[in-house]
Amino acid sequence: MRRPLEYIRVFSDGDGESHLETATMTVQPEQFAPPAPPLDVSAMSRATGWNLLRFAPDWVGGWHCTPSRQWMFVMAGEATVRTSDGSQCDLRAGSICLLEDTRGKGHLTTIIGGHEVLMVAVHIPDDEPAA
Repeated sequence: MRRPLEYIRVFSDGDGESHLETATMTVQPEQFAPPAPPLDVSAMSRATGWNLLRFAPDWVGGWHCTPSRQWMFVMAGEATVRTSDGSQCDLRAGSICLLEDTRGKGHLTTIIGGHEVLMVAVHIPDDEPAA
C-alpha cells in the first residue's frame, strides 16, 4: 500500500518571491535490508554531497537564498522558517524540508526554543525531481 510522506517545500516564483507549501512524496513497504521486515521506502534519488549543520541556540540567518537545492533533515532542536510572502513554519526534530529558493528574496531562518539545532543538508542536482 502506497502512503504519502509530508515535507515542507520552500521555493521562489518567477518574481523572486519565496513561498512555502506542504508537499508529499510516496513511500511504500519494501524489503530494504533483508532479512529485516519491510519498511516504508521512497524512490532512490541522486545527491551531490551532504553536510552536517549545527546552529547555535540564538542563531538568526537573516534573509538569504539557499546555496543549492537541498533536503534539510532536522535531527534535534527547533527552527522557524519564514518566506517573503509572510508564510512561516516551525521545523522540529523529524521534520523534512526541501529548499529550492536559490534566487530571489530568499527566506529567514531563526533558531527557537533555546537549544542548538542539528540538521543534515543533502545537496541535490538542479535536474533531480523533488520526490
